[in-house]
Amino acid sequence: MLYLNIRTQTARLEFASYAAALNLKTTPASLELATEPARVEIRQPKGELYIDQSPCRASRGIYGPSEFARVNAEQGRRTALETVGRIAEEGDRMAAIESGEDAIVNMAIESNYPPPPDITWAWVDPPIIRYTARPAEIDVQRGRVNAEFVPGKVEGEYTPGKVDVRIARYPSIKMWVTENKYDVYV
Repeated sequence: MLYLNIRTQTARLEFASYAAALNLKTTPASLELATEPARVEIRQPKGELYIDQSPCRASRGIYGPSEFARVNAEQGRRTALETVGRIAEEGDRMAAIESGEDAIVNMAIESNYPPPPDITWAWVDPPIIRYTARPAEIDVQRGRVNAEFVPGKVEGEYTPGKVDVRIARYPSIKMWVTENKYDVYV
């Protein structure tokens, strides 16, 4: 009897897998700050002080050039009038012979002993004082913050994963016929 023999061989696959890779390189962000401080400049100009002593001096009889000339002219006029009056009085004294006075001798004695000067307590005018203040000059310059931002970077390199499939052994079917000389029945 003839037998059909069949032998099969299964396929064999080989797998090689490679993992995916992600390489990241980062550059950190940076913030650079530069500050300029605020500045305040204050300048104080000098004030102006004005003192006029002329009223105080005039009260004591000390005058400026123009006032001195005016006062002396007035005093000269007054002295001239007093002198004219005194001379007229002396002339009247000498003319009054009926009084029996020795007028020339008495006038000579009186001129050797002048009357004591009069002391007068008088008010002294205060000086004129004025002060002009100058305001302070203030210059304010604001401070500043200069910022420079450099953003960070991310550089990536991605290698995708892969699977290599290779057939290590192909499937096969082998058939052949054999004759069996011994028949066996079951």
